[in-house]
Amino acid sequence: LSDSHKEQINTLECHFTWDLGQYRNELQGLRRNMQEVEQQACIRLIHHYNLLGYIQQSLGFNTEALKYLHKAESVMQEQGTEEAGVRLQVNKANLAWVYFLMGEMDKSKGYLEEVERLQRMHPAPPGCALHPEVSGEKGWTLVKFNKSKKRQAIDYFKMALKAEPERKEWHKGLAIAMRHLNLEPNNLLLHALYLEKQSEVQREDNERQMQDLLEKTLETGDLECLGTIFRYFGTISVDKAIEAAERAREKFPTSNRVLKYLANCYKWKVFNMKEDKMERKTLAMKSTKLFEEVVRHYPDSLREKVALASMHKYAGNSEKANKIYKQLLSEIDDFPPHSQQYIYYSYACYLYNCRRLEDSINFHMKVAEIPGDSDDKQKSIKILKKTGMNGKNPRFLESLFWNGSVCAMFREKLYCQIKIKKIRIIYLTTSNSTNKYNSVKIQTK
Repeated sequence: LSDSHKEQINTLECHFTWDLGQYRNELQGLRRNMQEVEQQACIRLIHHYNLLGYIQQSLGFNTEALKYLHKAESVMQEQGTEEAGVRLQVNKANLAWVYFLMGEMDKSKGYLEEVERLQRMHPAPPGCALHPEVSGEKGWTLVKFNKSKKRQAIDYFKMALKAEPERKEWHKGLAIAMRHLNLEPNNLLLHALYLEKQSEVQREDNERQMQDLLEKTLETGDLECLGTIFRYFGTISVDKAIEAAERAREKFPTSNRVLKYLANCYKWKVFNMKEDKMERKTLAMKSTKLFEEVVRHYPDSLREKVALASMHKYAGNSEKANKIYKQLLSEIDDFPPHSQQYIYYSYACYLYNCRRLEDSINFHMKVAEIPGDSDDKQKSIKILKKTGMNGKNPRFLESLFWNGSVCAMFREKLYCQIKIKKIRIIYLTTSNSTNKYNSVKIQTK
């Protein structure tokens, strides 16, 4: 009965069948961000509660999961519209899953029957695989996750728009997923992103417009676009970005988001300063205090922890930096692949700055071995190629030549470069095959 029931609920459209991922750190960070939004009043409460229900269950909190899912159910029932009736399909499918995972089969079966009844009442329009309310709900859920999920969200918002081309909610979701700035030019975040992109080809007047946008943001309290504004100012002058961030901090002293932006602005300045300056160490110490406060508020935030480790290093406190990386490495399996690549890449760079060159290379190789592409992986591969081509470390070349995914990417190129560099390769074989080797030794002439 259990297996048969699981097969049935596996066919339902809901958060538990959308392959959202089970990486604990990612879910914890998303939960924290969503709970902050909830305190500020969320516009899309139904999406919000449904997703929080899924996250809480995935983290092992069944009671909290049921609380949020029943909140979503109450909001929809109060609305009493046809759209709410369709959205109940996803909500009740989620409830069927939670009760199934809790082992309460009768309740799970009851919710499954309710979903089937709602599907008969509200079928998908002709030519659509899903009802637009369901594809829209799926889009709003996927857009909260990583880049690959955001790409999927685009397809589901387009699917919803095919059935309801005038529906503003689906246009907004698509705009957020695609960063399609012209769809809603009055949105402050999209406007900021538009100006930032425009500045790549035309700087005139952009600085004034971005300054106006900062004033509007400080006036309205819509802080979502501040990160884009500070990033833009940072391309002109890091001091200008810091000045703007300090203004925002003064205006919103209790905002954790503004605190995080301010800490990052100081980090940029530390990175841009000359290594031998005492001022750099002093500024790194100030940045460290800011990031320590940020991490207290965002204990699941990976990038802020890595930034704190960097600032400790620049402030002359390598022991604390090592402690942070040791903790992150011990929790590596809790992170999705792209975050694992980021941790290993950041640690490799840290080790390089500590003059631990061989260890640094080993961690760049770990980055390259993790499946999936990312900017961090490409940067590590570039460093590995550069190190391999200089021909100064035969032992490294030997390990690199036979390293799984790394050799698959550029073994042939490495072999050619080795010959050009006049490094002698000695193959040791135990068979007559000319294409298969048990080992390889690389020696300089």
